[in-house]
Order: sequence, then C-alpha cells, then structure tokens
Amino acid sequence: MAFSTSASLFLLVSAISCLALVSGDLRADLRDFVALVPRRRIGFIAARYYIFDPKFRQAVEFVRSDEFTTTWQQVRAAPDFADVVNYLTENGSGYDITTLVDSLINRLRTYQLSRTVPVELMLRRDLTTFLRDVLQSLPRTRIYSLMSQKMRQSAEFAKLYKAVRNKEFKELVQRARRSRQLQAPIKKLAQKSINVDELIQVVFEIISWGPQITSTQ
Repeated sequence: MAFSTSASLFLLVSAISCLALVSGDLRADLRDFVALVPRRRIGFIAARYYIFDPKFRQAVEFVRSDEFTTTWQQVRAAPDFADVVNYLTENGSGYDITTLVDSLINRLRTYQLSRTVPVELMLRRDLTTFLRDVLQSLPRTRIYSLMSQKMRQSAEFAKLYKAVRNKEFKELVQRARRSRQLQAPIKKLAQKSINVDELIQVVFEIISWGPQITSTQ
C-alpha cells in the first residue's frame, strides 16, 4: 500500500460517523452499522499516525483547510461525478451523498484527535500498518451478518446494497475516476497525501464483505 493509505482510510472511517444523517428508514439501518465501528480504537490508531506520519498530518490539515473546500466543489461540479451521485440518490431513499461529505468536512475541522494512545499501539510504528490495523479492527463477521439481516428485513437497504454491488456502480465510479474534469482535483488530493485510488479500493473491499447477490434476490 502507498504511504498515503493512512490518510485515505481515515477520511473513509470519519465518513462513517456521518451516515446517521440519511433520512427515513435507511437512516436507522445505517445507524446499526455505525454502532459496530470501534471508533475509540480507530481514533487511537489515527492519533498514532498523526504523531509519526507527516503525510498523514498533511492530509488531515488539508481536509480542514479552505483549499479542500475549493477542491471538493470542483469534484461536485464534474458531470461524471454527478452521475455517481444520481445513481446512489435514486437507489438510496433520495439522499444526496454530497451532503454527507459537506458534513464530514465540518466535522473534521472540529475533530480532536486523542492526546493519549495505548502503549501497545504506540509500539507499532510501521507506517504501512494503518490499513491493516483499521480493517482488522472492524468486526467483519458481524458486518456480514448485519448486512444479511438488513437484506431480508429492509427493502430500502436491500435496494441500496444491490445498487452498490451492481457492476454499473463500479463502472460509474471508474468513469468518474478517469474524467478529465476530475484530474486536477485528484492531483491536488494526491499532492496532499490523499490517494483516491486506494480510497476507492477500500470502499469496494468493505462492500464485498456482504452477501453475494443472486438473481432471485
């Protein structure tokens, strides 16, 4: 994994805490997933990387800056990115995911990293372990079980889950990733140690933890 994985995954984990903003029944479904995230432990891991990884600090400070807001507005304005947003909106109770990122920006600006870190985490200073640390901290089996349960019990969650597992979604994301309008903001993010490709990879990795979709579902 590249050096900037730690920053990219920190942004992803931070976004999880904003999911409860989704309206309607889907909000309750997603809150159940948020409850499974060991946010305290992940906060300690992020604090350790903030201490030892200068590129992680660079990424966090960038996200807290007005420059990131400008970069995000460029992303929002790209037609190919709008296609991804519209796809998720149509399959997610009409919720516009761009408001999630707006909320994430505001939260990260005021987020206080822990000033203390458990000794066992402080001793693990290999800068390539952040992704492994965080993914291993997530209760994969419980996430799978909850996804399976929601697929059976929640029509709205089932609709959204099928949409993000559909190859059309991945194609839309890849099209946006290659969009000419997005090359400048993606380059800016890379300069600030935020690797978009790795962030996309992590998102699809977590999505793959859920049950397979069959033709009868």
